[in-house]
Amino acid sequence: MTIRTLVSVVEQHIAGLPGLIAALVGRVTDGVAVARVAYTNDVQEEISLEQLGNYAADLIQANNRLCQSASPDQEADYLLAGTSGLRVVIKAFPQSPYFVLFLTRSTTDLRAISERVKAILIDGKPLLPPVQDTTTSTAQALISYAKRYAPDPNFVALRLSLKTGLDRNRLEKGTLSRQELRILYKAVADLLGRERLPIAMPV
Repeated sequence: MTIRTLVSVVEQHIAGLPGLIAALVGRVTDGVAVARVAYTNDVQEEISLEQLGNYAADLIQANNRLCQSASPDQEADYLLAGTSGLRVVIKAFPQSPYFVLFLTRSTTDLRAISERVKAILIDGKPLLPPVQDTTTSTAQALISYAKRYAPDPNFVALRLSLKTGLDRNRLEKGTLSRQELRILYKAVADLLGRERLPIAMPV
């Protein structure tokens, strides 16, 4: 008997979809892919796909915060983005910190994508990894976000340490007081040229 895996479920439901570039299942908390299928052997494309998972997680979290301000009882679980040539479709698994993402050509039929996404959500949910209690601290989430979007990610921790006056090791370990977190939040926002970040500060 063939043992079903998350990857095999994704492969089953994306078979024959014209214009598909890649599909992945990732964690909303950090964008890490737990299953992915890409029609490429190019290393750079693999890196780009990993980054796409990170960006998708950021989009979902930011979208949730936006929607909750208007409808607190509603869970925002669907996003459509992309360019004139590419389309990104993201849908969260219901009541789960995971999402499924399709990267396709913009000419691919949206209805066909939607049907296959729904099938993966149904067949894939029982195969999702158990949720592990590896909560990232707010400080670590802020630094991770800065590293994703800053033009020089290798120097982010050093720049934030100099900007905040906080020790680099303490920043990366994430053990900061509430006041230090506020200082770090402002430093990351300034570094990226933004007023707000899609990361909630502890109450």
